[in-house]
Amino acid sequence: MESLELLRRIVGMDSVFPHEANLAQFLAGELERAGFSVEMQGFRAEDGVERFNVLATREADGRGACSGELEAGVGKPLLLYGHMDTVPPYGYDAEGGRDPFRLEERDGRLYGLGAYDMKAGLAAILQAVSAVRGERTLKVMFVSDEEADSRGCFEAARGGFVRGAGFALAAEISDVHDVSHATRTITLGRRGRAQYEVDVPGKSFHAARASEGISAVTEAAKLAIEIDRMNETLPAHPDLSQGHMFVRSFHSESTSLSLPDSAKLLIDRHLVPPEDAESGRLDIENRIRSLYEAGALKGADGRMTTVRVKPREVPYLMPYATPKDNPDVIRLSGAIKGALGADAAFNYGMSVADENLIAMQGVPVVSYGPIGGGEHSNGEWVSKQSYLELIEVLKAFIA
Repeated sequence: MESLELLRRIVGMDSVFPHEANLAQFLAGELERAGFSVEMQGFRAEDGVERFNVLATREADGRGACSGELEAGVGKPLLLYGHMDTVPPYGYDAEGGRDPFRLEERDGRLYGLGAYDMKAGLAAILQAVSAVRGERTLKVMFVSDEEADSRGCFEAARGGFVRGAGFALAAEISDVHDVSHATRTITLGRRGRAQYEVDVPGKSFHAARASEGISAVTEAAKLAIEIDRMNETLPAHPDLSQGHMFVRSFHSESTSLSLPDSAKLLIDRHLVPPEDAESGRLDIENRIRSLYEAGALKGADGRMTTVRVKPREVPYLMPYATPKDNPDVIRLSGAIKGALGADAAFNYGMSVADENLIAMQGVPVVSYGPIGGGEHSNGEWVSKQSYLELIEVLKAFIA
């Protein structure tokens, strides 16, 4: 199928989460035609909707790799990744009823829901694996739920599909929006993320004699301000910059004319290597303890604020950084140079994606996707030139 027609068909399929099934069936069929053995891995969303991952494998052509390459990971299977789900069509009605599922071309840009995030990546992977058969076993993983909790990638990883791959390439969007096409950027790592439930104690007393109690609301408000200030001194990483956290919810109330004796904060925190969810919790706890010791917060009858990792069925996504001298990073850089005549640039993502989960399986992973913009909005677009170039880079890399 011609490249633009393929992207037009994929954009034309409604895959707003959690309804990716039709797109999954289509992609599975295309991969089977390209010689892959395909599994439709099913799982259920919280509301009971059946969802799918497309997990495909095509064995190497038999030429193989030398033992040195196998030890370096280069001879192990190459995993190509993409997510099928999109966010809802926010704001399209405000654009005169423009159809979010119709790909429109204007001034070298292709507009449509998910065109950039990340249906151009899906289409580019399909075109590349259909055109080229390299000397490594190929795995293709198209998953659901990236735009929510990464449950699809979690289910694929838990089932063992990711393990054993020597390298993973996600045709995902990056933090670089270079519409001049002057750079071709490989994303080598991403910050991680965890959430923390914070319980702030107070001392209830009649509001007419408030000085004899401690308002949990007041204490929690002071803590929320201090949390923001703490960002200046959070751990930093030479490539992934500095961690960051913010208060995303605040709740407290009293059901009578009394000072509230409890308040709850929810903190969202981006992590950098070597942090994990527990070390982030300890860091927050120690910083809060210092506030009590300095008199910035008041204890309530000996009770102080407690912090715990918010329970979650899908693991939190931990930070990672893939080395520039990884053999497959070098090969991808060479593919970019060979296909486009441009030197590869490198960057690091400031937020999480399914790539974090892939890295958590011990597989080196990078992202290399198309140029575009307007993701999660009614102005989403992908550069036609970069979409077609991505196909050529992937073909060169596979070959």
